[in-house]
This record gives sequence, structure tokens and C-alpha cells, in this order.
Amino acid sequence: MPLNNPITPALLADPEIFQQNRLPFHAHFADQTSPEMPLTVSLDGAWSFRYAENLTAPFSEWDTLTVPGFIQLQSLQKPGHPYGTPHYVNTQYPWDGHEKLHPGEIPQAYNPIGEYRRSFTLPENWASCYLRLNGADSAAAVWCNGVYIGYTEDAFTPAEFDMTAAIHPGENTLTVQVYRFCSGSWLEDQDFWRMSGLFRSVELFTKPEVHLEDVFVKQSFADDFSSATVTFDCKVSGAGTISVVFDGEEQSAEVGEPAEYDSGVVFGKGEADPDVEEDVQDVSFTFAVEHPALWSAEQPNLYEAEIALLREGALVERTGLKVGLRRFELKDRQMLLNGKRIVFKGVNRHEWSCRTGRTVSREEMLWDVQNLKTHNVNAVRTSHYPDDPYFLQLCDEYGLYVIGETNLESHGTWQKLGADGSDKWTLPGARPEWRENVLARAEAMLERDKNHPAILIWSCGNESHGGKTLWEMSEYFRHTDPSRLVHYEGIFWNREYPATSDMESQMYTPVADIKKFLAEHPEKPFIMCEYSHAMGNSNGGITDYTEYAYEEPLYQGGFIWEYMDHGIAVTEPDGKPGFAYGGDFGDRPTDREFCVDGLVLPDRRNTPKMDAVKAAYAPLKITLTDTEAVIENRNLFTDLNAYDLVFASSVNDKPERRAVLRVDCKPGETVCIQFPFPLPETGLACMTITAIQRAALPGITAGYEAAFGQVWHDHTTARLTLPAPQLVEMDYNIGVKGEGFEYIFSRGKGLVSIRYNGVQLLDDTVRPNFWRAPTNNDEGCAEPFASAFWKTAGLYARCDNLTAEAKGEFVTVRANYTLPDGQTLPIDFAIDGAGRCDITMTWQGEHTELPEFGLLFPLRRELTEVSYLGLGPRETTADRTAGGKMGVWNYNVRQDFAQYTPVYPQECGSRTGVYSATVTGSIPGIGFAGDGMTFSALPYTPHELENARHLYELPRDDSKTVVRCAAFQRGVGGDNSWGAKPHADTCFAVEKGTSFRFMIQK
Repeated sequence: MPLNNPITPALLADPEIFQQNRLPFHAHFADQTSPEMPLTVSLDGAWSFRYAENLTAPFSEWDTLTVPGFIQLQSLQKPGHPYGTPHYVNTQYPWDGHEKLHPGEIPQAYNPIGEYRRSFTLPENWASCYLRLNGADSAAAVWCNGVYIGYTEDAFTPAEFDMTAAIHPGENTLTVQVYRFCSGSWLEDQDFWRMSGLFRSVELFTKPEVHLEDVFVKQSFADDFSSATVTFDCKVSGAGTISVVFDGEEQSAEVGEPAEYDSGVVFGKGEADPDVEEDVQDVSFTFAVEHPALWSAEQPNLYEAEIALLREGALVERTGLKVGLRRFELKDRQMLLNGKRIVFKGVNRHEWSCRTGRTVSREEMLWDVQNLKTHNVNAVRTSHYPDDPYFLQLCDEYGLYVIGETNLESHGTWQKLGADGSDKWTLPGARPEWRENVLARAEAMLERDKNHPAILIWSCGNESHGGKTLWEMSEYFRHTDPSRLVHYEGIFWNREYPATSDMESQMYTPVADIKKFLAEHPEKPFIMCEYSHAMGNSNGGITDYTEYAYEEPLYQGGFIWEYMDHGIAVTEPDGKPGFAYGGDFGDRPTDREFCVDGLVLPDRRNTPKMDAVKAAYAPLKITLTDTEAVIENRNLFTDLNAYDLVFASSVNDKPERRAVLRVDCKPGETVCIQFPFPLPETGLACMTITAIQRAALPGITAGYEAAFGQVWHDHTTARLTLPAPQLVEMDYNIGVKGEGFEYIFSRGKGLVSIRYNGVQLLDDTVRPNFWRAPTNNDEGCAEPFASAFWKTAGLYARCDNLTAEAKGEFVTVRANYTLPDGQTLPIDFAIDGAGRCDITMTWQGEHTELPEFGLLFPLRRELTEVSYLGLGPRETTADRTAGGKMGVWNYNVRQDFAQYTPVYPQECGSRTGVYSATVTGSIPGIGFAGDGMTFSALPYTPHELENARHLYELPRDDSKTVVRCAAFQRGVGGDNSWGAKPHADTCFAVEKGTSFRFMIQK
């Protein structure tokens, strides 16, 4: 069917043409039904599809694609990827280097078109037909039966069109063309995969003779919250009766054709104010609520409301709403929720599914919300566009605070190679041709989402510099919806309109600099809209930020960047499942692995970083001395008696005594509790207090562990004195042996053999190690360059001198290593008659910062099972111990690596605070013991991890087990991933005389 096609390259590029025939924006109704007929019909499913490289190129043959979905992701499943591939860039635009373009211009040679087509037949009784595109990236034009219907940009808000005039009886044909680039592409420069398609649901809907066009639920409160007033501002088309039921009370009003009534005529308790021009009447209903149950993340109380439309007494439309009553305000320079100072314990969340991209299923959305709730997260920033309305509905129901962000980012027009390069091309600034395009995005979001209690703040977008247009957007938010505050981080870069944001908002600012800023600029509350960059093995030092929120009233928390890795599920060259990141599809330019920077992996597996988040965001801070617990109740509305406090003592993780207490402590207050029994004084004595949720809450089951605290002491016992082992000195080797053990030291290499019960345990030579595989954060601050010497120092250290001495119950072998810079490193191995080997390595050089200081043991492949006493159960690092619980933990080396390693291989899997560990398997195992050392057991050496950029590039994981025992490993950092080092207290150094001592044994 030929199309009457007005779409031209000039139209697509024109910022002043961003919509044609698009219907007015309105609230999203999650539940709008009719007893007479379906009001909405989904067009999701299989659509006919064809593709062209640009507006003048020929189309491909017809194929079939799924809606909702992205064209390029579905193209990956077809031979030759006929419809292109995903393209990842961060700040730069995807056409950078291909075509020289300025705002107002778009790519010409490569601007793919996806044409979707399907037929439909209207349900009986439909007198009208409208189309709703819930998400089309980046622009879409619509035809019905060949008749041009309209055009839309703004990928993340609904576009509705009236198709009634083009509909005919029987089968109708709907055609939608989706364009990869348009003028709006300059405003959608978010840090994500660039793709196109109908990625959210497509629906047909009709309007009964009397129809609820829109509703805005507004509320006000008595100063003490003893009562509330709730107003439903409704817009109604057609003639009939509108009825609102709320909190057990019903109110109704008659509405008629607008020309029949004068403005302000009262019908019942409702007030009708006709608008003849739009054929819509405004009707308001006001309800009084005594002792309202307030909404918060802790207690997400919702009231049910129902709006019914009747025609001649018969019900024709019913709309259900869930209403949360809460007051959010700025008072005395603090943000208050229901009168209490709020702290945002948040994450930034892009919409993502590793198989379907930004087409996220309801099951995945629900999983995300429940996962966030069970990790003590209380807030989400919808970075950087309005999310699917169902996600917001879940936030209402489960209790998550939301920053609703406008679909606006023009990062690449002003930030050049990390610096402010703003110029005349910076968008939006005050450029008049872009003004309406930008402001319409804010209006579309606010109108759709205005009834969600979870949304506390409207955001003017992300990283779009500053200027008059953004200030005008902020004023639009304030005047249209004074119940919420307005956020915009860009005032950090451009202070021309500081009133654009009600709060100071920054990204990746170190805590010390936040303190300095607030000392000099205490005019506004302060949040970190992005902090603790979660790329790779990261989020070190997060508690420095979270604790500061309870030291400085003006600092009210922040939002971790970011929740999820944006990896794409693929089959790797080795035939195994894996994840692709930027550049893996040949996409250039690209920012490579910068898209895998989340707390959870692309398939929603929680990484160990989430353990630290749960602890840092805990609603209680539990601090233990040797005799008492100090508990700070950081909830806003929940008393401490909502938790069972379980006191448990243990020795070497074996339970000793247990007691359960319930204690009153109001929100925001602190209580001291004496231990109900003393801390043991033998072995590794530990007291653990866990706070267990007593009653189920939305997303949280009864029995949930909300927080814990521990204190422990190591009461080391003296070991028995035994006869010394046998010393065997020869020309090439020195041996030390006894009953059931033998150690062999090569005069040129060091420790080359450990045999227990006649079985060789080593796969290769034990060697000193000063290196860890670089993390993304290390690479960002050039640490591999700065510390490269210490990689070679461990790999190529020479054992130049070996001596042995039998003295008392020990045989001591000293291996003197020479490092490439000429300094020596003596390592003493003191072996007793039981085969226990005390190892001491002593630094002889000057003060030096090292990535790691310890020994590396390449063990046999059969040794795969680890049991250790230390912080666990999963990885902890020197600067990310929060969430690690002292105890005995077990894991399989290969499974642990496969389950939790970052998409981009790097250092991982370490355990800190380790007192003992055994590595066992199908052959006799080996034990390690130290005084809170850092321990790791991996299938790979640091060198092997460093050499791989994808998991499939690693060697086989069943060739060896690499154990490393270290005095320290530097922190992983995370303030940012492009220059920030770990905090100073976890950038460890050695100096002359620094020693590390631990033991190995049968």
C-alpha cells in the first residue's frame, strides 16, 4: 500500500518539528476498563518488517520482527545481521568521525529506517480508534490505510494519535516507520547502547461517549499531619456522570457537552468548568481524610480510588487509581518527607535486559524492585529518561523514592574529552529553535507520571550544561506541580541560572570536597546524583559517603552509578554464553566496556558489590564494643521494636550462646544495650548482632536480616613443641621433611614442592607477588603504568641465595630473592615437626606503595574447594568490607569465579580478614593461617586475568588453582573510574622492616 509520505531529511533534522498530530499529554492510567467493551487492545507480537539504510535507499524484502523490541538486537539473531547492530558510545555521538555534523543536522548516508506493518480489525462497538506508541526510538511516523496520521520524537514518553477518520470497516493496515536519527538524537545522548525500534508496547484504544481524559491527584496536610485534603482534578470529555470513590466516600457530578453549560456550574459535590475549545470539561472533587496513613518507602501505604463514568445511568468506564498521601518539601535548607529529614540511599537505574535491551519485562522490573528493597536501597533515579510506567507503579507499591528524569542529555555538545567545551553549539542553552522541543519532553513526563507518590523530585535531564531553557523547564515543574522539588546537576557546570535546581547536586565529588563545598555554600541541601562508580570491581570507600549523611544535615545522600551492567547476551567464540560490550559488534566509535558498570551483572546476578550496598544503606547502624551494642535507628518512621535483635556468640564460628531481645528506640534515636552474656575468651571469639524484620513488608519477608554488627578477638593458643623435622641439603635443592610431609626448595627458584602424605600439591613454583590484575578503576587512574615495575618484580624475581638452619624445633630455610631493581627480599620458611611452615617475608627497601604484598601458590587443579574463617561469604576488599560477616565460609574456586567475576576480566575474588583457610579437593589439601590476611583462590594468575578482555579469552579454568596470601591488597576504589585512586587509607605501602607472616600446614 503506497504511503502519503511527508517525511523528509529536512523534517527529521528540524528541531522545531518534533511532533505532528500528537494528542495532548495526560496521566497514565494503570487500570482503565469498561464493562461494555475492551478499551485497549495490544498490538504487541509479530509485525511485518523491512529495512532501508536511509530515506532514499531501497527497502529490503519483508521479514518478521517482534514488537516491542529493538531492531538491532533482533538483527543479531539473523545471519549477517541484516538490520545493523547495537552501537555503544558514552559522551560522543555515534556519528562522530563519520560525518561532520552540528545541531540541526543529522546523518544522511546512514540513517536507517525500520518500517513496521500489521493489520487489525476494530472490536465491535468501537466508535473511535486511537494509537498509542509507548516508546519509539528515536522518531516514528504513522500511517493507517495509507493515510498519514502523525509524527513523534522523544523516545521514552507515549505518543497518541487519533486514527478514527482513517479507519474503515473490516481489516485495517497500520504502518509505522522508525528512524534511527532525528533532531531529537542530539537531545538523547545518554550513556547507553544506541539502537532503534518500537521498544515499548503498541496499543489501540477507544474512548466511550463519556471519557476520563486526565486526572491530577493533589493533596495538602495539617501541620501535624492529623488530617489531609485530597483533590481529584479531572478532565472529562462527553456527556454523562462522573463519580469518584475515595476512602469510603463517593462524590459525583454531571457533565454535558461543553456548549450546554456555563463555566463553574456545580453538579453535586463536583465542580464543572467546561473548556469549549478542547471539548473537555474540568471537574474537581475534594475529600477530607482524618489521621491519614502516610506513604513512605518504609511504609508505602496506598489508598484505593475509583473514578466511574456513566452514560444515561449505565457504567461505561472505570478507572482505578492508587493514591499515596505524603508531603515532600524544602524547609530550613533540608528536604523533608512527612516532616522528617530524608536521606536518599539510591541507585541510578537504566532500563536494561541483556537479551531485549531497554525492552524490560514486567517480571524483570519486579525482580529489580524486590532486589533493591532487600538490599536496603530506598531510592531510584530514572537515568536518564522516564521509565516504563509499570516500574513506577511498583515503586509506589513496594516503596522506593524516585527522581523522575526528563529524557534530555546533550553531553556531547559541550563536554569534550572530559572538559567543559561549551560553545554556540551547546544544547539547549537559550537557543530558541530547540526550546519547545526540550520543554515538551518535561511536559510529557510530568503529565504521564504526576500521580505516582513515589516520585518526589522532577529532574530537568542529565548533563545538558545550563542556560535559560533549562531554567524555564524547572519553573514549569514548580508552577505545574508544587508538591515536588526540582533537580538539575548541570548548575555545577553553569551557574548562570542557579535557581534551576532546588538542591545542589554533583557527580563523583570526593567526600573531602563535599565538606569544603558545604562549608562555603550552605544555601541548599546537597545530594550526589551519581557517586561510587560501580564499573568492574569497584565501590570501594562507599561508607565514607553514606556515613557523612549522618554527620552533615545538608548532605542528604546520593545515587550509586549504576544499578546494572549493560552487557548483551551473546554466544562467545568458544561456544559458551557470555556478554558483549561496546565495540564487540564492530561499532565505532565506541567507549568499550564503559557500559558494564553496574552493581548487578547483565543477567541480574548480584555481584559482591551489592553486599556492601546493603550494609552501607542499612536502616540501623550497629556498633559493638566488648560488652555492649550501640544501635542508631536510621529509619524515619519505624521503631527499633519492629526488629528482633539476635545476639549470638561463637568460637571459631561454632555457636556458643544465643538470645533474642526486643528494644524500643524511636526513629532517629540511639540506644545502648548490654550484651546478655559475655564475649568468649578462647579461639576466634565473636559476638554477632543481627536485626531481623519481624513483620512482612512490601518486598521484604518476615525474617529478613536488615542489618548486623560484629566484634571479634583472636585468642591464639600456643602450639605444642615437637621434634624438629629432617633437613636434607644437596647441591641443587634443600629438603625439609617429616612424617607425612616434605618441602623442597630449589637453590635457583625457591619453594618448588609441597608434598603432604606423598601427594604433590604445587603446580608450579611459589613466588613473591606484588601485583594484582588491574581493575577498571586502576586503568582509569593509570595505575598499571605507575606500578608496572611490581608486575615484573613478582614475575621475574630471582632466588639468588638459599640457606638452611636447624634450630630447636624448627628448620628454617631462607630464600633471598633479588628484585629487578637490585634490592633483596628475604623470605623465611620455619618448618616444625608437624609440617607447619611459618612464612615471613620482610621488606628491605625504601617506602614504596604496592598493589599487593604477599606470596602466590600455584596449586594442583584438583584443589578446588575452599573453606575459610574470615569475612564473607563473598568477596571483600580492603575498602569494601561492609557487608562481609566474620564466619566460616565455603566456595568452589571455579564456580565462584564464574558466578561473580566482572564481564571485563580483572582482579576479583579476594577475601579479607582471613584467619585460616583450607583448599581441598580430590587430593590431600593444604591449609593457610594468618592474622586477618587477604586471601584469594582463583583459576588464574593476575597476569592471565590482565591479558584477557573477555572471559572467553582466558585459559581453561581447570588447569590450576592460584592461591595468594597477602598482608594487603590495595583497595579497588570507586569514587570514579577515570582518575580517582582508592582512598589513602587503602593505598598501602611498605618500608624497610615491614613484614608479613602467615603459615601453611597439612
